[in-house]
Amino acid sequence: MIHVSLTNLLLLGMIVGLALLGCFWLYAVWKERRQEGRARQDLVSCRICGNIYENLSRSPMTACPQCGSLNEATKPKPI
Repeated sequence: MIHVSLTNLLLLGMIVGLALLGCFWLYAVWKERRQEGRARQDLVSCRICGNIYENLSRSPMTACPQCGSLNEATKPKPI
């Protein structure tokens, strides 16, 4: 039989609880960043006026709704 004191048992329970909480937090951050990356895939930055707009047509060349210039569907720079 293994002898474990009450303080050691409580300490072990707290360590396991903190480890689980940390894992859930890391998963939530990873999931949020992944969703943000997917949302940014449709964004196009205009090279003339700097307007950032959504490309829903999925075509490689789109016209800026503000100035009308043609732009390639590339990801805008991170904020």
